Amino acid sequence: MKTKITAILIAIFSTLFISNKATAQIGNPGLMYQGAFNNAMFLTTKSAIERGMKNKQYNDTPVKSRPSGKAASGMNFVSSATVQEKVLGLIASITANGDNNKARSAAKTIKDADFMGQFETILQPYGFSRYNIPDVFTAFILLSWQATSGKEIGNYRQGIELFRNQIHDAMGNNTKLVQLTNDQKQEIAEILSYMAMFFTYAAKEQSKNGDTASLLTTRQNIRQAVIRVSGIDLSQYTFNNNGLIEK
Repeated sequence: MKTKITAILIAIFSTLFISNKATAQIGNPGLMYQGAFNNAMFLTTKSAIERGMKNKQYNDTPVKSRPSGKAASGMNFVSSATVQEKVLGLIASITANGDNNKARSAAKTIKDADFMGQFETILQPYGFSRYNIPDVFTAFILLSWQATSGKEIGNYRQGIELFRNQIHDAMGNNTKLVQLTNDQKQEIAEILSYMAMFFTYAAKEQSKNGDTASLLTTRQNIRQAVIRVSGIDLSQYTFNNNGLIEK
């Protein structure tokens, strides 16, 4: 059963990776806030990286952690089952290329895999919340870097907190993001969460199976997806206790 689910999920991820639709539809391009979201992601990331470049010299002074429930509280959202189903339906529809029967099957497979629960498990040791856009965006970037580099972000707790603080500061000062509705914030956060988990899962499975060719292709597709969402070319950056910095 596990093998069958793995095969189905890899197929789902491959479809999403090679499609521009998934990243193009973050936030639903038919809504007015889509342009603001795209611009905000680029500006937020650029701001955070520039701040990181000014703090290249790592020292042993611990970075002060910011509780996600208090930091950038205007970027929190209350989860709605309606939005959850909307996001799941969007991803399943993209995967099935509009075939309703295949979409229903894909939606069930994705839902049964409980990716949101797995994502929350990954966040918990770092004090992140999946109900906060800056925390989710930070995790999306770092998990994507981990998937493309094959290196463990968990080895750099100081860097994680530093980058998280930079993203919180940048997003908390972005009025366009703060003014998004609760449902819009949830939709953005959940699509980014799914993408982070898909990237993580596919890279790990292919690495474990020794499928070098597929792994290289997957990493390239992840790189392109992250560029479309955030403007970051992960191949040009490394991550350590100084945060996300240029090579």
